[in-house]
Amino acid sequence: GRRAPLSAYEAAVRKLYQVNMWNPVKLGLENVERLCGLSPRPLSVPIVHIAGTNGKGSVAWKISHGMRAAGYKTGLFVSPHVSSFRERMQVDGQLISESSVETLLPKLFALCEEHGVPATFFELTTVLAFWHFAEQRADVVVLECGLGGRLDATNVVTPSLSVITSIGLEHTRILGDTIEAIALEKAGIMKAGVPVLVGPNVPHDVLRVILCGRSGSGCRRATPGRRRRRRRHTHLHPSTSWIRH
Repeated sequence: GRRAPLSAYEAAVRKLYQVNMWNPVKLGLENVERLCGLSPRPLSVPIVHIAGTNGKGSVAWKISHGMRAAGYKTGLFVSPHVSSFRERMQVDGQLISESSVETLLPKLFALCEEHGVPATFFELTTVLAFWHFAEQRADVVVLECGLGGRLDATNVVTPSLSVITSIGLEHTRILGDTIEAIALEKAGIMKAGVPVLVGPNVPHDVLRVILCGRSGSGCRRATPGRRRRRRRHTHLHPSTSWIRH
């Protein structure tokens, strides 16, 4: 028999899946920065930004559940999805609705066409998530990197906390074929003045060298349980210690 026509949701998501046929995938922030600058729904809430070779998805889930338990309306962005595209963006455990995708995604396509932004699948998905979290008035957002960190589409934010779960050899044709090269890419999510939580399988010394070279003013390791004046450099917080504010 004849195949049933696609729903508006199915048509929008199918178009999104086909985007990379016309817009080659390349790492970089330009497209997302342009779309965020044009966005009618700016996202301006505290963000936890998570990168890592392994464990970043589970850490994102755990942090989001902790935020929810503390009473915060929490947005969560993860990838890839398992059975439904809608899994990638959710608020308090509720997946983005089909009707929200039907409404927001065509507006995002139109914005790209109007301003000539050749955004890729992941870039569009990232901005769609930002719009959804802003529309739902999330109190906080937990954001998982897609690939690497420095040039990942999610790295247009200035988070309240950066997390690097682990660093190992992965996607070596894209990120580099040494731990040091991959660490440089992951370290791209670290921002001046923003605390960083690092896992035990992260080369702390390599990250510290990167930070010191970036700041040009040296950096020190934070001492658990001890308060210090806020300075405009970034501390590495071992994951076995508490982060003090």
